[in-house]
Amino acid sequence: MASLLIIETVPRAVNPIDAHVRNSHTIARELRQKGWSVDLLFTEESSRLYQKKYDLIVVSYATPYPLIKEIEKIAEANKDTTWGWITNEYNLRPNGWAYTQFKNHRSFVLTNFEIGSVNYSCFDAEYSVNLNPLLFNNYPKTKKTHNIIYYGTYRTDRVNYFAKYFDEQLYLSTSAKNHKKFLHIGCTAKPIQKFSWQKPALLNFRYSLYIEDSFTHSHFNNLANRYYESLACHAVLLFDYTCVNTLEKAGIKNYEPFIIKSKEDFKRFNENNYEELYKIQLEWRNNIVDEKIKTIEGIEKVLNTELKINAYRTSEH
Repeated sequence: MASLLIIETVPRAVNPIDAHVRNSHTIARELRQKGWSVDLLFTEESSRLYQKKYDLIVVSYATPYPLIKEIEKIAEANKDTTWGWITNEYNLRPNGWAYTQFKNHRSFVLTNFEIGSVNYSCFDAEYSVNLNPLLFNNYPKTKKTHNIIYYGTYRTDRVNYFAKYFDEQLYLSTSAKNHKKFLHIGCTAKPIQKFSWQKPALLNFRYSLYIEDSFTHSHFNNLANRYYESLACHAVLLFDYTCVNTLEKAGIKNYEPFIIKSKEDFKRFNENNYEELYKIQLEWRNNIVDEKIKTIEGIEKVLNTELKINAYRTSEH
């Protein structure tokens, strides 16, 4: 079977928090089960073991200046190899060294949003696969001790929604460096530390607030990680009304009871009606196992397509 190198753009971690890192581990594990040979290389570690020929090389995510040691030796051993970039963030671009490799090789991008939403100048092909079911884990249901939470980083494209919803009714899970940013725009939500996904604190919450970037209102992006993570943790999702277009395109049914327009709507959701509302979203949860299978199949189809294209391309030379 084919060989694949996945290059991550952050240091290796025992219990990674970043979604793109957890995606990479899941992709590697699932493809190995299908017979692929998959290596994972992280920044700031020796690349000596990976300076060999691969059938495909994929870069995950992007940071401005990741230190991939002796990346040129990996490139030298893979002059005819196809390189790919996998991303679920529309507002990211390949960083300098990755951009160079993409321009110098047959290359493709695998995104979580619809093709054409973003213009790239360095790829020969673009593919779209819903990546986010990869992070679904079937956690056991536990006693709910808190009501509503929002978790995630500070995104400038969501500032209006942060200001709209983040008051004392809401818990906010984010990294410590972001707390001041939220306070600066007048948010008074109750801050807690960033989740660990080994035993997620999200399991303790009845409801999870879902908002999206304004860009996504008119450029379809598959439902975010928080959709799958919240359902995994048996937290009922509450959607700002601007998410309706995304819900429709994603094929979600019976979402109407969970649409909110102001923080006053939080009062409609409490311990008394949690179980009733949870049963509605349980159908969404049950569909995710099939979605995850389709995601793995979709990724493997993209990789096999690129293998065939490269085999034909190199046979002509």
